[in-house]
Amino acid sequence: MKFTQTITGNKRIKTLLESRKTEIFLVAVILLAAIFVRAYHFGAPPIGVHQDEAMAAVDAKALAEYGTDRYGMRYPVHFTAWKNSQMSVFLSYCMVPFIKILGFSTVTIRLPLLITSCLGLLALYLFTRQLAGKWTAMIALIFGMICPWHYMQSRWSIDCNMFPHMFLFAVCFLLAGLHRIEGKKWNRVFLYVSMVFFGLCCYCYAVSDYSVPVFLLAVAIYLLKKKQINWKEFLGCIAVYAVIVLPEYLSMLITVMGKETIETPLFTIPSFQDSVRGEDVLFANFSWYQLKENLVCMIETVFFGRDQAVPSAVAKFGPVYYVTDIFFLIGLITVIWKLNKKKLPEKYKTPVFILFAWMGLTVIIGAITRYPVLHRINIAFYPVIILAAVGMAACIQKWKITAIPIAALYGVLGVTFAATYFGEWADLSRIYYYEPYLNALDYAHTIECDEYYIDPDPMGEGEYMVGQILTMYSHQIDARYFQGVSNVQDGREQLPYAEKYHFEYVTEDTIRENQGKDVVYVVNYELIDLFDEEEYDITSFYNNYYVVEPYTKEKVE
Repeated sequence: MKFTQTITGNKRIKTLLESRKTEIFLVAVILLAAIFVRAYHFGAPPIGVHQDEAMAAVDAKALAEYGTDRYGMRYPVHFTAWKNSQMSVFLSYCMVPFIKILGFSTVTIRLPLLITSCLGLLALYLFTRQLAGKWTAMIALIFGMICPWHYMQSRWSIDCNMFPHMFLFAVCFLLAGLHRIEGKKWNRVFLYVSMVFFGLCCYCYAVSDYSVPVFLLAVAIYLLKKKQINWKEFLGCIAVYAVIVLPEYLSMLITVMGKETIETPLFTIPSFQDSVRGEDVLFANFSWYQLKENLVCMIETVFFGRDQAVPSAVAKFGPVYYVTDIFFLIGLITVIWKLNKKKLPEKYKTPVFILFAWMGLTVIIGAITRYPVLHRINIAFYPVIILAAVGMAACIQKWKITAIPIAALYGVLGVTFAATYFGEWADLSRIYYYEPYLNALDYAHTIECDEYYIDPDPMGEGEYMVGQILTMYSHQIDARYFQGVSNVQDGREQLPYAEKYHFEYVTEDTIRENQGKDVVYVVNYELIDLFDEEEYDITSFYNNYYVVEPYTKEKVE
């Protein structure tokens, strides 16, 4: 009797675990937990603002207010950015509605990537489910929730970090379009939706310009061979993709050919004659040595944490935890073995091919892109997460007892990572996200004056535009004021921008020439001794940057 009851009870538990409602409930709980841990103390850390983040935000503010970038170019398909080094536009366009609705702040400019990353976790689950089943997908989702790379990139804004998420969305829509529903063809529209997302990748990060088409060609050949799409659908997909990417490719073409910028009624296709970005691509100056260096850098960055730059990673954990390399290898071997032994279910073969094509795309980017550091090779990490989840699932399926140590291991790693991120790393981020410099700028902005003299290079690497872009972010410089079209800033008439803001190192001659003038200085610690404390009010920010003003200055309310 007891034995019969036990069997009945086990069947009920199994039925409950296999039910669709249970799956939806578990996924919802994990996603809510992921959203909570990413939104916790959102805005800081990172404490401060990165220069590329500030650049994207300043151009987004100009787009929100005037429909131009800060230079006055109307709806560009690629940003002029640093003039000799450009920036993708998609992230900034995503910032525009948040700035319009919620105002301009560090939180609002970081919201697009937070939301996109959380949606990316859902897409990660959906893709892995099609590739390896729901329980492996559940492992991938949980791992994605605590993965250092995925967590860190969701909490600040840099244009290239949109690329892996948009690519994953495109893959999910592609698989949705391939799914056969007997007697119905409405879902085939998702094939064309996927092409929209693949096309948008070009506006997320320029490396997709030369990698995504190769991926799509490989996948198209496979699908045509398997008769999963027909020639009409194939040509339709090409048409949709071509329409989306055409402005980006035209911008590249006219730049290479030395032609002028093209203005259309809807947007601007810019030409960048001073660009040095071509030097980042192996095609521009091919050498076997550089190819080898690129591939070594890619492998070391993805698997061994070579890129330990503070904005990108917490060095002691690596992008996906170093122990994950083992599970990635197990997962990769498992999938290859099943393919070789013809033990992989038919329904999983197309998603697996797409995953391998994705990994091929990663290798292309790694090989062609000069020194592919973490943000340049970020497309690699979703496949790593997926195959690591396959490896964990294989271990658990083979030896069920391993579920406990695997869960314990990643639980400890996740908690330790969180403690480090909000503790030691958060303090370190103050320097790499320029918090002392930004605090000094914020304070200087409260002082009524005619002119500012501002340290131009908080990086200390000769990048003199960094000081300017961080000042534009901190002081919320109006785009038309920056362009010289208007002299209105902060709601009142000012000296022209070029006369009010001076980005240069202060000297004794500078101070002497400005005696008696309405001037405020923002200087680093190396120059503070130039100022007499009896004549100037000096305010320190972490003993790193100082705001210097003549006595009797008034603060702006």
